[in-house]
Amino acid sequence: MTTPRPLGLAGWPRVVRTLMMMAGAAAALGVAYTSPDRLLPESRNEWLLWASAAGLLGALSGSTIGSGVARWHDLQQIQHVPIRRIVSSVLAFLLLVAGAVAAAHAILGRGLTWRFGVFLGIVILGALPAGATLAGLRIISMRGLAGTPGEQLAALMRLRRILTRVLQMMGSLLLVLVLIGAASVGWGSSETIPQSTALVIGAAGSILIALMHIPSATLLRRRCQVYVDEFSDIAHVSKADLITAAEDRIKLEEILGVNRTSLSELQSGLVIIGPLLATSIAAVIPKL
Repeated sequence: MTTPRPLGLAGWPRVVRTLMMMAGAAAALGVAYTSPDRLLPESRNEWLLWASAAGLLGALSGSTIGSGVARWHDLQQIQHVPIRRIVSSVLAFLLLVAGAVAAAHAILGRGLTWRFGVFLGIVILGALPAGATLAGLRIISMRGLAGTPGEQLAALMRLRRILTRVLQMMGSLLLVLVLIGAASVGWGSSETIPQSTALVIGAAGSILIALMHIPSATLLRRRCQVYVDEFSDIAHVSKADLITAAEDRIKLEEILGVNRTSLSELQSGLVIIGPLLATSIAAVIPKL
């Protein structure tokens, strides 16, 4: 009888993640509590909705930190990546964030309040481990993998799962951030916030995530293609086995996502992409 393998999850990581979620929610709710609109009867309900979204953002950011660290550990089990190799990528991400914030402030003006700046900082803090994981994944994809064909295939499949989970984590943070921006329009003292706030935030966040995700996804897809070409070569297969070999190659390409595009991956991982594209197209069509 085969002994079942334990998951290997100690109790303290779950406790730490729960504490980070609580701390993130408390910090975001504390910022929301400073809004004077909570004292206005006519905007009380809107403030409660906005504060609830803020608390959700803080909790999600705390959880994303834990998930990002876990994905980094998963990456290290596949192949060791020194921290010093990803420092430049993390710094480049922070510079891109600073540029995006400056551009959003130039567009929105006073619509980008200090409270929203704090919420943005909470999101950035939550996304840093996930961004570091993407940088490490890119390094592994460039290096290549060692081992038997089966070991390499297992590693590539794990890398695909890590890539998908990281994109989903970042997409969730962006979605809640956009909801906060949308919920702050048109009530109480926030009437100065323009209607385009959610659109600008969604566009800037989507571009930032795409700039981080696409290079890693492209390199991993190329690494998967190299594996398929090396271990599923049909050029020298006999005529009798050609159809079977071609079917096996197609299945392998589907498993490794070789035929996927970066846009399709972003659309599946970023819920905001669909509405953002639809809104942009609707705004452009009447002008044509």
